Amino acid sequence: MPGLNCPNKLSPDEIIQSAKENLGEDQKQLQESVKILNEWIDKSPHLQNVKRDEEFQKGFIRGCKYSIERTKEKYDFHFTVRGSLPEWFADWDPYQESIQRFLKAGVYLPLPGYDKHGRFVVLMRPGQLDPNTMKIEEGFKVSTMLIELAMRDNVQASVQGFVLVQDMAGMTKQHALQMNVALIKKAMTVWQDAYPANPKALHFLNLPSVMETFFNLAQSFQKEKMKKRNIVHAKGDLSKLIEDLGEDVLPKEYGGVNGTCEEIRDYWKGEMENNKEWLIQQTKFKTDEKKRPGKPKLHSDIFGIEGSFRKLEID
Repeated sequence: MPGLNCPNKLSPDEIIQSAKENLGEDQKQLQESVKILNEWIDKSPHLQNVKRDEEFQKGFIRGCKYSIERTKEKYDFHFTVRGSLPEWFADWDPYQESIQRFLKAGVYLPLPGYDKHGRFVVLMRPGQLDPNTMKIEEGFKVSTMLIELAMRDNVQASVQGFVLVQDMAGMTKQHALQMNVALIKKAMTVWQDAYPANPKALHFLNLPSVMETFFNLAQSFQKEKMKKRNIVHAKGDLSKLIEDLGEDVLPKEYGGVNGTCEEIRDYWKGEMENNKEWLIQQTKFKTDEKKRPGKPKLHSDIFGIEGSFRKLEID
């Protein structure tokens, strides 16, 4: 990240060594898997508009523990979701006013460099969202855009994994009223099933009582192994966060030495704007359900029928 520190960055050789030691990765086998995956895509009429970037594909192969059949299944599902969810995966022009609001507020901040374990860290501050002018669902889209941009060619994150830090300070009833069961289920389906890797840890800071219903509901949609990675911190206590991630990667506002949230916000706003064409290009990658052999996959097949979900009760 030019202009920002990049703590705990591994060299290409160190990443290869880590992948070998920690994941059992064999470079020759990995290349063979990429070849097999692309041969399968070539033969799949509904997948002719999917992304063919090699590093992107390797991320899926790693996330699926080098099982080529699981990789095919997840790769297909990822691009099915992209086509089924235009509210998240269409209109990725970063100059749109609704997207600019999130960038200027610094709601989502991929942190420069890596934590003391070499993991990539994304800080989310939903309390920075103004519920009068910003929609949480639009925020899911912006966070997806930002994280995909931050993960582009980020081989270290693909190998070492990533961590989410969710600071819920400032969230109010107005934020909670934008949440509903269908939205939470949609988010959990996308994050858990459509992407190759799950967070190594999820840190929750400053959880307000008004958001506890949402937090508990989100947990009910989590897979068991992910529930075990949730760490809820006492309000105002950053000691365990610093202990787990280290000061190197955290911004000053969170007890670290890695610049300020304002500096990181400005960096990512610039990066999003400078990569406008790349971001817009990503919206073209999706399945063509009319050409899928057998039955097309519909939105309701993936996310259920939204009208059937009850509303959240907020005290």
